[in-house]
Amino acid sequence: MSDNNAKTWLTALVWAVFFLVSGFLGAGTVATMTRVGLFGLRPPLSLLQTVLRIVIVVVALALLSVLRSRLERIALLIAAAAASSTALYGVGLRSAGLSAFRLLSHLAAYALIMVVAGRNVTITLRQLKSPRAPTKLES
Repeated sequence: MSDNNAKTWLTALVWAVFFLVSGFLGAGTVATMTRVGLFGLRPPLSLLQTVLRIVIVVVALALLSVLRSRLERIALLIAAAAASSTALYGVGLRSAGLSAFRLLSHLAAYALIMVVAGRNVTITLRQLKSPRAPTKLES
């Protein structure tokens, strides 16, 4: 296997992992919604979890300048909004509206990440079949 094919397979594998992890996290969000409801209060977050959400927001916003696909950029914005709402929850801002926004934005972010990851797996695997395949889908 050539070095270029190995990189292509690795890229497809990374996107497939993103797809699976997002699906698992989305299922967890749905389970939380059924357990506590859309407006139910959840236990407080630790300082480490709150800082992690702030880091996720910063990284997602920084990646906006790198990624060019509209769908990828929308997914990043929704993920940043979801992480921001959780960070607000972590610093003590708790309300029914914020709780609902947290759950729905996380669900939307995971769904969009699954779409982006599935799309990128398809593009990557097409590159293996045909050297003239597009390197990205136009959006």
